Amino acid sequence: MTKTLDETFALPSAVVARGYAVLRHAVPPEAVEAALRHVHGDLVQRGLPADVLGSWLWSSHWFPHLRWDPPVVALAWHLPEEVRRGEMCDPQILLQPPDSGDDQELEPHVDQEPPWAAGRQYRTIIGVALTPAHERNGGLVVWPYDTGEPEPLELEAGDAVVMHPRLPHSSGLNREGAIRYAVYFRFLERGDEGALAA
Repeated sequence: MTKTLDETFALPSAVVARGYAVLRHAVPPEAVEAALRHVHGDLVQRGLPADVLGSWLWSSHWFPHLRWDPPVVALAWHLPEEVRRGEMCDPQILLQPPDSGDDQELEPHVDQEPPWAAGRQYRTIIGVALTPAHERNGGLVVWPYDTGEPEPLELEAGDAVVMHPRLPHSSGLNREGAIRYAVYFRFLERGDEGALAA
């Protein structure tokens, strides 16, 4: 969905001030639907052996063979150009099935750049919700720069959260009966670019 000029130019300031900004309805429903159909179609055609499922659960990288397929990558092209400058790293397809373990205190983390980045840092990290995400189903929790306190985000399918690469974040347990779906895009700075700034 096309953003107004005011919304686009406000992004850098919001990300610098709080460490993140939420773009409502950033990705149109038809693009979200195409990505979900692509993932589910692969599941029906290929199946999902228990050992593969276990490795994907552990790594939080699901369907890695699909990450560069057009229905997945196309999600990023609906985002404002300002937040997707730089070199796109491997997209991360993330599924969070219902959890059965005990509640645990959240431990925030900061994403680490891949070894091949050769010292370059992420410029932006963007999560696109393919299904609703909130505290009850293990949705994203951020620690904003201006408060330092954990803040659960409420996202609808098609919403995107733009994060500064050094924003602490985490996710909780999924206590609902449905799987939560998201795709994350990470953009590395090029030689003449740094992290998103005002």
